[in-house]
Amino acid sequence: MSDTDVLTDFYDKDAERFWDPRQGIVGRDVSIYPLLAGMSGRVLEYGAGSGSLLLALALEPRFTSVVGVDISQRAIEKIRKYWEEMSDTRGLAREKLAVLTPVNDRLPGIPDNSVDLLLSLDTIEHVMDPYVVLDELYRIAAPGAHFVISVPNYGYIKYVIQLLLGRQPITGGGQPVDKWRHSGWDGWHLHTFTRQSLGALLNDTGWEPLRWTGYRENYTGFGLGYLSRTYPALWSGALTVVSRKKDGPPRS
Repeated sequence: MSDTDVLTDFYDKDAERFWDPRQGIVGRDVSIYPLLAGMSGRVLEYGAGSGSLLLALALEPRFTSVVGVDISQRAIEKIRKYWEEMSDTRGLAREKLAVLTPVNDRLPGIPDNSVDLLLSLDTIEHVMDPYVVLDELYRIAAPGAHFVISVPNYGYIKYVIQLLLGRQPITGGGQPVDKWRHSGWDGWHLHTFTRQSLGALLNDTGWEPLRWTGYRENYTGFGLGYLSRTYPALWSGALTVVSRKKDGPPRS
């Protein structure tokens, strides 16, 4: 079984835990959605997961077409099923939303310079080569397109303290280290990121960061919510960046 097959099998099983996207946006997406204010046009989400944010955007007239990409065929089938029901109930065109799986992390069916808003939320830490994915997203992005990305933050103060104590930070999956044989190494997080490394990755693949922020679903008291949004490099378990496509080809 190839590495890609192993990952696909894992995410097909993982898709069984996804929540019902008909309930609307929840969790992380509640923090991501306000970052999309003023954006419109054609949307693509790389790593659509449950589809809750994707389908919420598909319901909005400001977005003319929506594409969901996921390595899990089971996740894709669920998104398609829910959209068919939602679009029929609301009298919307089923054709507004399309779903597909990548081919070696690439999107050969998506034309160059054709997408206005790209999303990749808690996904690229799972892919084999983040450079391949972000180069591909650059290729399909229209001039001036926005790209919103989030990744676990290895520079988070909680993780730094754990490392100083000789403990392994758990950034994905939630299972303790002694369960990783069956749950996947750190929830199949293949890469780690800090503000420095994510910034270098974005710059190298043709993206200009416009805003850095973070989010915290719990423990928002004592100013921690403010700190995570304002100083995410240290105080947020995840880094979120709103970036824009640079002019000219990405570096290679």
